[in-house]
Amino acid sequence: MSTTRTPVAAGAVVAVAAAVALTGCAANNLDLPSPLSAGSASPSGPAVTAAPPVGTTPTIDAAPPTAPPVVSSPSPTASGPKPLSGRQLKPLLPTSATLPAGWTMKDNSETDTGDNFEDDPYPTLTDNPCNWLTTAGGNSLAMGYQTAHAEELVSEDVNEAGIHLGSYFPGTATKQLALIRAYADKCKTYTGQDWDKKPVPHTVTVTSVPNLGDEAIEVKNSPTGPYATRDVLAVRIGDKVLLLDGDNIVDRLPHIKDLAVPIVQHIQQVSP
Repeated sequence: MSTTRTPVAAGAVVAVAAAVALTGCAANNLDLPSPLSAGSASPSGPAVTAAPPVGTTPTIDAAPPTAPPVVSSPSPTASGPKPLSGRQLKPLLPTSATLPAGWTMKDNSETDTGDNFEDDPYPTLTDNPCNWLTTAGGNSLAMGYQTAHAEELVSEDVNEAGIHLGSYFPGTATKQLALIRAYADKCKTYTGQDWDKKPVPHTVTVTSVPNLGDEAIEVKNSPTGPYATRDVLAVRIGDKVLLLDGDNIVDRLPHIKDLAVPIVQHIQQVSP
C-alpha cells in the first residue's frame, strides 16, 4: 500500500507533537500524535519537518520560506441546499460496532460543528506555502469551501488515524478534491527543515484510488531520511468528503485504505 519509511523512535513522539503544533493548522487538527506539553509554541508558528532524526536534540527554528503554489483560488460563492450540519454528520462516523476488526475508538475524540454552519469559507489551500503540507492532515486539507464537519480518532494497535467528514454545497465536493490535487501537484518537491536546521527534501505524490466512493485520491508526503511520512486519503461520496490520515512517527503507516472501505459503505447506506 505504501513505501515503508524508516520508523522514528517512540521517544520522539512528544517532541514531534510540538513540531506539528507549529504548523499553523486547524486548532483541533486530528493529525496530532500526542497532547502538547506546557509551554509549547503557539499554533501560529513556523512549519518544520514532522519528526527529528533519531538521537538528535531538537531545537525549533523557522523553516526557510517556500513560495506558495500558483493555483487559482476557488470562488467562495455557494448555492443550493445547505450541506448536512455537523450534528447530522456525527451519526455517519464509525462507532466501535462498525469499525473493522483490529481498530478501536479513541475516547472523547469526536468533535463536530453542531447545528452551526461555516458561513465564511476557510482560507484556500493554495494560499499556504508548500512546507505547510508537511504536517497537513485530513481536517487541514478539507479547507477551502463553505462546509460543516465531524471528526474523530481511531487506532490500530499503536498506529493512530484521523477520520474527518465534511459536507459541501452541491457540486463543491468535486471541486474540493480537485483543489487538494492541485495543491499537492504544485508541491511535488520542496525543501523543508529538520530541528537541527538541516534541509530535508520532500516528495509529494497524488494517486487516484479506484473503486472507492465516487472518486478518491491518496496524497503521500515522504521526506528523505529518517523522518515521518504522512498519508492522507480523500474520498468523495456525493456532496461529502471523507478524509483519513496517519503517519509512521511511532511505528508504521496505518492501513487507512482498509479502514476507509467499510466507512464509505456505511455512509452510502445511511446518509440522508
